[in-house]
Amino acid sequence: MGAALVGSVLLTGAAAPVFAAEDGKVVIAQPLLRQQFDPTGVVATTDFLVHDNLFDGLINLTEEGLRPALAVSWTVSADGKQIDFKLREGVKFHNGDPFTAEDVKFSFDRVMAPDSVHAYRTPFQKAMESVEVLGTYDVRFNLKAPWPGFFTGARNALVGIVPAAYYQKVGTEGFQKAPVGTGPFKLSGLKPGEWTEFTANEDYWNGAPEIKVVRKVLVKEAFTRYAMLAKGEADVLMDLTGPLLEKIRENKDIRIVSAKYSGTSAIYFNKTSFPESQDKRVRLAVAHAMNLKDIADNILGGVCEPATSIATPATFGFLPGLKRNEYDPAKAKQLLKEAGIEPGKEITFLLHTESFGSLPNAPQTLESIAGYLEAVGFKVTRVPVDTGAWLQALRGGKQSDVFYGPSSIPDDASLTMDGWYLPTSVWSSGNIDEKAYVDIFSRQLVETNVEKRVAIIQEFLKLEDEKRTAVPLFWCNTPFAVGPRVKGWELGLGSGYHMNLDTLKLAN
Repeated sequence: MGAALVGSVLLTGAAAPVFAAEDGKVVIAQPLLRQQFDPTGVVATTDFLVHDNLFDGLINLTEEGLRPALAVSWTVSADGKQIDFKLREGVKFHNGDPFTAEDVKFSFDRVMAPDSVHAYRTPFQKAMESVEVLGTYDVRFNLKAPWPGFFTGARNALVGIVPAAYYQKVGTEGFQKAPVGTGPFKLSGLKPGEWTEFTANEDYWNGAPEIKVVRKVLVKEAFTRYAMLAKGEADVLMDLTGPLLEKIRENKDIRIVSAKYSGTSAIYFNKTSFPESQDKRVRLAVAHAMNLKDIADNILGGVCEPATSIATPATFGFLPGLKRNEYDPAKAKQLLKEAGIEPGKEITFLLHTESFGSLPNAPQTLESIAGYLEAVGFKVTRVPVDTGAWLQALRGGKQSDVFYGPSSIPDDASLTMDGWYLPTSVWSSGNIDEKAYVDIFSRQLVETNVEKRVAIIQEFLKLEDEKRTAVPLFWCNTPFAVGPRVKGWELGLGSGYHMNLDTLKLAN
C-alpha cells in the first residue's frame, strides 16, 4: 500500500472492516495501544510494539538475540572509534524508494541532533561524532570514543531506519500520519486510541509474512480480552497476570508463549518534594514495607519474581549473589522512627492505570504497594494517571514523592542506569545524583574489553546495593496467550515489545 493511501486512511479516520479470525488475519487484544510511528522520536520502549512491524534497524532482535538486518556485516577499527557497516542491497521502503546509506545517515543524524526528542538519545550524542556515507551500501560511524554498548543494548542497535527523501518531503507531522519503513508490515489504518491495522509487506527482504493482516485492539479490561480469545474474536492476548493467568492455564485450547526477563522495575524517590527520602533509612523502610513475594505470587501470577537489582539474570553486567530486602513491616516502622518520620507522613504516589510489559498488571500491583506503605505509617495520596500522563510527568520532571520506574528490554544494565540513575536520566530527572555513578557510566561507555566492561557495570550494582538510592521491585517475563489458530511464534529475546509478528504461523 502506497504512502498516499495510508495517509488518506489516517486523515479520514475511516473505520477498518470488521472481520472474523480467518485466513491470515490476526487480532491482538492488548491493554496498551501505542500510535507513535516515528522511530527517530521514540518516546518510550513501548513504541517498539509499533516500530517492530514497520521498520528494520541495522540490527534486529530475534528469538536468538541481536542479528544482522539492514546491515549484513560490520567491522570495528583497531582503536574502536570507527564502525563500518556493509548494508543489505536490493531492499525497498514501503513506498518503493530504494534503501541506501543516505537513509542510515539521515535516521541516526536525527537521533543525534541537539534538538532530538528521542528518549534514549544520550548514548548516541555522547558516543557518536558523525555518520559518513562511504558508498551506496557502505556507511561509517565515526565515534568520539569506543562504544561497545552499541552491540549489547537493543535500544542502541535497533534504531528504525526511515527513508530520507520521503521524510524530508513530508516532515515530522506528515511522517507520523503516513509512516514508511522497510519492515514486514505496512500501516493500513487506525482509529486513535482504539485500534491500529497493518497489512503484510509482500516484498519484505526477509520473506513475506504468513499473516496478511494484523489488527491491534485496545481492550483494557482483562477478562474482556479473555472472552475475545475464547470466542475466537482475538488470536493473541497481552498482559496476563493473576486470576486471568490462572483461568487461561485451565483452558486446554489456549497456550502461553513468553518473553523471559523482558522487564525490570524499581521504586524511586523525588528528592525535592520528599527530601526525607534522602535519608537511606527511609528508603530501606520502603523496601522492607513491601511484600514483593506475595505480590508476585498472587497479583502477578508467577510471571514476575522479586528482584535483587535492576539487572536481571539475563542482563549484560548482571551481578549474582545480591540479596533482596525482605518483607519486615516492624523493621520498616523502626527505620522510619529513627529517621524522624512520624506516622501519618503524607506522600504522593503516581498510580499508573495501564500496564507495560515490564510490569504487567501495574494498576493492581501499584495499589498493593500503596497499601503496604500505608500499613507502615505513610498517608498515601494516589495520583491515577494513564500512560500518556505518566510519561509526560516523568519526562517533565513532575514525579510524585514516590514513583515506580519500569525498564523494558533490560539487556544491558548500563542502559537502565542511563535511563534512571544519572543526573541526566530522562525518566528520573536528576533525582539520583551520585558522582560515582557518573564516573562508572563514563568508564564502561568506552571500555572495549568485555570482561572489564562487565566488571565496571558490576561496580555500579555493588554500590547501588549499598546506597539503595532506589528499591528494586520485580524481574518480569512477558506472557502472551495464543488461541488454537496460532501454531508457532518466535518472540524477540528478552523483549515483550519485539513481537516479531512476521514469524507468527497459523494452523490453517
